[in-house]
Amino acid sequence: MYSTFRKTERRREARDPISISLSILCTDEAGRETVMHARLVDISLTGARLYVPQKVPAYSAVTFYYDKFGIGGRGTVRFCRSAKNGYEVGLEFPNGTGWTPALREKVDVLLASAISHARAVK
Repeated sequence: MYSTFRKTERRREARDPISISLSILCTDEAGRETVMHARLVDISLTGARLYVPQKVPAYSAVTFYYDKFGIGGRGTVRFCRSAKNGYEVGLEFPNGTGWTPALREKVDVLLASAISHARAVK
């Protein structure tokens, strides 16, 4: 008989998928504060996942703010692993990201509106 190992979900709340290009302020491997471009791919009340072009040390601080949705804050790198064209970074925000279920609904409406507009233009 074979058993399969399944990774259990450890997050306290679900993350919502999102795709936003933004800039982050972080500490690089040499210990210098640096600004780099990132793509935010999911977010929750106290966490986020993004892709960056350079490695970011575990437990270092990362700050971002996306004014359009009022999300962001100062987080800590929980993991940084190699990914296609860069690195995948998981962040924890002890004071929260500003993300809410109501904001998720607003993003969904904006996305649906943008898709409808793009189809109408064709």
